[in-house]
Formats: sequence, structure tokens, C-alpha cells
Amino acid sequence: MDVSIVVLAWEDFERSRACVLSLPSAAEIVVVDNGSSLHIQEALSEFCAQQGVRYVQSGSNLGYARGMNLGVRHTSRANVILSNNDIIVHADAVTRLLAALEDPKVGAAFPGVVTPAGVSQTEGGRFLSMGVGFAHATGLSLVLPNLRIVAPPEKADWLTGPFVAMRRSTFDAIGGVDETSFFYSEDMRLCWAVRQQGMRLAYVPEAVIMHEDDATAKRRWSEEEISQRRTREFIRASRDMGGRRGRIATTAYVGGVLLRAAVGGNPVRRAIARGAVEGLRAS
Repeated sequence: MDVSIVVLAWEDFERSRACVLSLPSAAEIVVVDNGSSLHIQEALSEFCAQQGVRYVQSGSNLGYARGMNLGVRHTSRANVILSNNDIIVHADAVTRLLAALEDPKVGAAFPGVVTPAGVSQTEGGRFLSMGVGFAHATGLSLVLPNLRIVAPPEKADWLTGPFVAMRRSTFDAIGGVDETSFFYSEDMRLCWAVRQQGMRLAYVPEAVIMHEDDATAKRRWSEEEISQRRTREFIRASRDMGGRRGRIATTAYVGGVLLRAAVGGNPVRRAIARGAVEGLRAS
């Protein structure tokens, strides 16, 4: 099996162990320990040695992008898969994703994602164009589904990436995972970079993984903090990718976010509004 799978772990031995055990044994597997505490390091290192898996210690918490890029530098096969540690891979999922990459027009392949309860969790969205930004600001997105920021995965501009497959050549061509962000929106930036290379995304719903969404983040941050950070990085990425039009689109979108927070100001909406403003102001 010509694929290397990089699993990024932080302070979580049990989920990392379960993830690795669900991966095909024929794959080259690299576990990046992203600065866990000593007892987690020791447990992961021993487990990887028992499984014949390469263990890489980052030395500190590098964040998602830098941690993944570190792991890929330790791989040797023609295809790579970037994997969160809070997933379980169903049978044949990797084979199906690799089959999608046989099409040279496909730059990245994404699986169907389900929750631990088996509910579909695959998420996708549209890049923040001026039309989407102004539709959100004016409320037109409520009646014009094609101008909503979220989109069905088969029609999405970008997909969330707890488990994404790419050819190593494509990964290198886009410069790896964009290290601009410490955490969140890396998947959107990656999809943008793939599309800038003239390639498309493949959504492969029959390749199934189970994902415990935000398992790592929820141990560190509250729901409000997660919402704030996600929104900040979404706005920052959209502004960076879109140039002048992106700055106009994000400003309009943030106006809609602030209006919604003012009308229905529950704690999560207020956190989203704070994140949106931070995204506009961030360097």
C-alpha cells in the first residue's frame, strides 16, 4: 500500500492508540507527539515501538499545521494521509481514498465522516466571496441556499479534514499545510491551495471514518472559546485568501455576524462575534 499516514497526537494516548489500530497495517504510519506530557510521551513511544510505527516527538506543541508538516517530512511513500488522532477508520476507507487519487485532476480526497453514534458529520462550505458575504449581511442567505457559507459536501468549495488523502507531489506543490494558523481553518486553506493548482477535491462518501469532533479542543476550551477561535481563523483565512475582494467580503460577513449577535445575543453568538472582529483585526 503506497501511502504514509501521519497521526497528530496531543495529550491523548487512548484515542491515539485506537486510531492507529484502526489503520491498515500495510500503510507506513507516523505518529507525531505534539508536545505531550512525559507520561503520554512514554506510553505513545512504547506503543509505537510495539506496533512497528514511527514515533516523532515535536518537543513542544507546534499546532496542527507545523505538526503535520513535521510528520510528512518523516514519510517515504507516494501518497500521504493527514489524520487527527480522534478518529476510527472503517474497513476499505484508505483504499477508496487512494483510488480517488488515481485521477490526476483530483488534488485531495475526503472521506464520509460519521459521529460515534453513526450520524453523518461531513462538513463543507463555500469560500467567502463578495456574494456570500453580502448575502449573510443582508439576510438573503436565508432564502438563497447557494449563497450560504455552508454547503453540501458534494457541492462544497472546501471540506473539513480530520482525514485527508493527497499525493505527496501535490502536498509538496502547495508547500504543505499552511502554517499561518496555529489551529483551525487549515483545511480550508489547504483546499484553497489545491484548487489554486488547478485540481479539484474528491468527496468519497463510501470511504467512512468515525470522528469525535473537537475531542482535543474540548479538553482545553469551552464551547464559547472554540466558537470564537474557529470564527477568528475562518475570517482571517478568508481575508488572506481573497485579496482586496476578500477584505470586502469578510467585512460584510462580519457585519451580519454582529447583527445576529445583537438580535439574539446568547453566549455562543457573542463569542462568534468577538472572534469575527478579532479575525478582521488580526495581522
